[in-house]
Amino acid sequence: MRIKSYFVPDVAAALRLARQELGPEAVLLETRPAPQEAAHLGRYEVIFATSPSALERSQPAGSAEDGDRALESLIREVGRLRRELERVRASMARANLLAGPVTGADEGRLLAGLLEAELEPDLAREVLEAARARSSSLGLELQQAVEDELASRCATDGRIGRRGQGARVVALVGPSGSGKTTTLVKLAVREGIAQRQSVELLSLDNYRVGGAEQLRQFAAILGLPFRAVTSGHGLEQALRESVRKDLVLIDTPGFNAAEQEEAAEMARWLCSQPELECHLVLTSSTRPADLWRVAERFEPFRASKLIFTRLDEAGSCGALWSLMMRLAKPVSFLCGGQRIPEDIEAATAVRMLELLGLKGCLHRAVGAAA
Repeated sequence: MRIKSYFVPDVAAALRLARQELGPEAVLLETRPAPQEAAHLGRYEVIFATSPSALERSQPAGSAEDGDRALESLIREVGRLRRELERVRASMARANLLAGPVTGADEGRLLAGLLEAELEPDLAREVLEAARARSSSLGLELQQAVEDELASRCATDGRIGRRGQGARVVALVGPSGSGKTTTLVKLAVREGIAQRQSVELLSLDNYRVGGAEQLRQFAAILGLPFRAVTSGHGLEQALRESVRKDLVLIDTPGFNAAEQEEAAEMARWLCSQPELECHLVLTSSTRPADLWRVAERFEPFRASKLIFTRLDEAGSCGALWSLMMRLAKPVSFLCGGQRIPEDIEAATAVRMLELLGLKGCLHRAVGAAA
């Protein structure tokens, strides 16, 4: 087994290098931002694995399946070690931050509350320092200043589509299982049918057998026109023919880490349509480190807004806050269940603060300190 890292400006460059050096059997294990000390080598560190050719030659016939199982086992073990390392790093960062200088009990309590809400440690410190200045200049209680500071950093925008001469065109992108199709149908009802707007549904999910069938069935139930699109030219033609519609909603496949070339091709299709607005759909219960990896993986789609789903399954939304602030992109909608169209709402700063659960975390921090 051979594992190699590439420091590159983008994932496509890493794929080309891996295929040249490791061959077509190279498997992408992980993509992550390059550490600070290696940032001059490239923006991303992309890790590939492959079986050495010498080992392959020495294996007896019929052992390929065993080799595949060994590779899968190694990939799972690497993933497990990575998750454990991330957990240790996060624990150390929180411990170091809590051990750092604070000016009083209130600051310590607020810092502990922000960390319990799972806000990134450096962002928690940044918010607290800004709130301290806000509190001094406006004469506010420090806790109120923290909430006001968080609200000022919370960007939300519940409008969909770009207003222009033709239809509003919106595409939802994101990983498999994030709830894109269900969210798209909720939007079709909420933003289209309920508003007496004409709606058309398009599916670009031609990468998997039956990928478009679920949306086709929803369209039939709702009495909406539906079209499956299989190429960039087909998308352009479909949008041209839908110009008289009020709203066009586009569903896309959930590309995984090994399908970056296919994802890049579809991203080019979507980005070539200037009237199209892209929303990145993310699952609220996803681990913080994985949220970052997904956001990076879907960067070629140039999503302008975020949608968070499965809020009913999330224990804490601090990771969503951290992602939102780091990406500097507004949240458009929040979804907390499977009911159509009830379980969707336009995002607001007030609702995002409720989801962060800061008051409950502060209450527990006070109890722990007592």
